[in-house]
Amino acid sequence: MKGVLEALHQGDYDTAIERLARKALFGSKGEAREALLLLAEVHSLYGEEGLEKAHWALEEAYELGGLEYDPLYRALLGELLALEGRGEREVLALFLPTEDPRARYHQAQALFYLGRFEEVLRTLKEGLPAFLAWRAEGLKGRALERLGRYREAALAYERGAELALGLERYWLLLDAAAMWLEAGEGERALLALEEASGAVGEEPVEDAATRHYLLARSHLLLDNPNRALEEVREALRLEEESGHRAYGTPLLEGQILWRLGRYPEGMAAFQEALARAEGLEKGYVLHEMAVAALDQGAYLEAEEYLEALLREEGYPYRAQALADLAEALYRQGRYQEAEEMAHRAMRQGAEAAGELILGHIAYDLMHLEEALAHYRKAAEVSEEGSREWVGAQEMVVDTLVQLGYRSPEEILARAEAVLPHVHPADEWHQALVAYRERAEAILREGRRPN
Repeated sequence: MKGVLEALHQGDYDTAIERLARKALFGSKGEAREALLLLAEVHSLYGEEGLEKAHWALEEAYELGGLEYDPLYRALLGELLALEGRGEREVLALFLPTEDPRARYHQAQALFYLGRFEEVLRTLKEGLPAFLAWRAEGLKGRALERLGRYREAALAYERGAELALGLERYWLLLDAAAMWLEAGEGERALLALEEASGAVGEEPVEDAATRHYLLARSHLLLDNPNRALEEVREALRLEEESGHRAYGTPLLEGQILWRLGRYPEGMAAFQEALARAEGLEKGYVLHEMAVAALDQGAYLEAEEYLEALLREEGYPYRAQALADLAEALYRQGRYQEAEEMAHRAMRQGAEAAGELILGHIAYDLMHLEEALAHYRKAAEVSEEGSREWVGAQEMVVDTLVQLGYRSPEEILARAEAVLPHVHPADEWHQALVAYRERAEAILREGRRPN
């Protein structure tokens, strides 16, 4: 079987399948059984496309006897059934305790199909043949990705790439780059993409488009929007060449143009993304358009986009969309509608964003005690460093100042907490520094405002 395993590692599946088929026909009973099990493994690598042939190979192997309590046979059968959508009880009942790395790999693959991602990580075991070793790291990466552990996923994909050859190595490096981006590590993403570009001779056009898309995201993350724009436009060109036009590419172009302050061009790119989008994708594009319009001060436009978004079924960030709509209404001076929308957003989970809007309304109406309570609550329930947290901290400080520098200790503490999160060029930075200095002076002098 050594030649078969080497062919599989090299990606020469046709040769491997031909040799296994011959062994199944002309080998001894034991050799045929072993060949058929490996043939089932090979076909299982094709996912749904290989289901029928994998089942056939397993059935032929079973007919040769001795497999009823074989861990590898049962793990393979469990994987195929899980891929078909069978229930957990039926699949898990097939598993037998084993230390065989191959059997455990297929158990892990079945667990992945069942959505039991933590168990995938516990089940995989070292000692696999080369054609499965890199796949095991890829499987680990996918499980970690589903668990939101993006840095660990990137490292798993990179370990897989070290073991893989050719296009498989290239694809794993693209996956690693995508995970580094999710982890917020643009430099690591660029390193993975540079390595990917040298992993193959001529890139498939569709994959080249993906690589340039990831390069664009990396440069945008690293605050280099001009280079990001070059890369995303190359990705768009390659998509046209390949015929595979993803909605995410013009969406990214719109985000880059928005960052560059080129709002009309950005909105045109978003419109192209909307035209390409299908199903839930439309919601993501509409939300981006709404946020861009809010930032531009086009509040009526933002309202229209958000209302269209809220008509989309199943959008997962509905609560935030409601909060953004509350902001659009507030910015138009429609306080009662904004207040109602903020309460709707809070009921659906956007508590911090809703509290901020309620605070702004109360502040504008000079109900400063009420505003202060809302801002404090927004700061309390939001994640430190988030947009809502920064905005809430700024407004707590400002409101306490408007109340005559009440509680200078709180002004000082909140100003010092939020200043590292505010860019020095932001007008809020200068205001917060001035408020902090005034609060320090009050505390030094040992006096309190009336």
